[in-house]
Amino acid sequence: MLLIAVVDDDPKDAELLKECVENYCKLNDHAAMIHVFSDGLDLIRSTENHDIIFLDIQMGKLDGLETARFIRKINKENILIFVTNMAQFAIKGYEVDALDFILKPVSMASIVYVLDKAMKRLDGSARALFSLKTSDGTISLSANDITYVEVFDHNLVYHTTRGDYTVRGRLSDVSEKLSPDRFVMCNRSFIVNLRHVSNVTSDYLLIGDTRISVSKSHRKELMKRFSSFLGDSL
Repeated sequence: MLLIAVVDDDPKDAELLKECVENYCKLNDHAAMIHVFSDGLDLIRSTENHDIIFLDIQMGKLDGLETARFIRKINKENILIFVTNMAQFAIKGYEVDALDFILKPVSMASIVYVLDKAMKRLDGSARALFSLKTSDGTISLSANDITYVEVFDHNLVYHTTRGDYTVRGRLSDVSEKLSPDRFVMCNRSFIVNLRHVSNVTSDYLLIGDTRISVSKSHRKELMKRFSSFLGDSL
């Protein structure tokens, strides 16, 4: 499922943009959750890691450029799209690796153009599709949908944003298929998706409301990988 953020302090502009994005997703059969924020501070305080972020450049509390700079300090992979009344401001988007910009009032044509570009970028390894053969049939999901995988009663349980799926297999085989930049073992029974981890301590990590123990043997590597994922300098 795609996580998309619309950040605009003008309610009418935000609603129009949301409607256009919803229409695009419906027309292209993309499952998506769209969150609307009235300013950059609300977005930063959010615990969600959005795939695509539409940012109004001119906002009162924290403008779009400052919000984007903060986002880039903790995540270099979010797709940023600026929304503006004046195109001359959008050129600064190159400073934060913005994908593109669109002018207000937004149109369906402009949304189709930028989201088509965004989908091509997302169709890389971070969104590689997996096929799971469950007792109910074959399930296809992207790597981004996986929150964590655990060994349970000699089976693998894939915990995802779409639900839980139980399959036969070995955790070592799963580890080889998933990107090492995003997935890491926290103990011998769990592989976690760093994009869904909200906090890491020496003893456990949090994914939503789920607390998963961190073993001593995996602690150093996990902390290193988590810091690297957030863009920290080690």
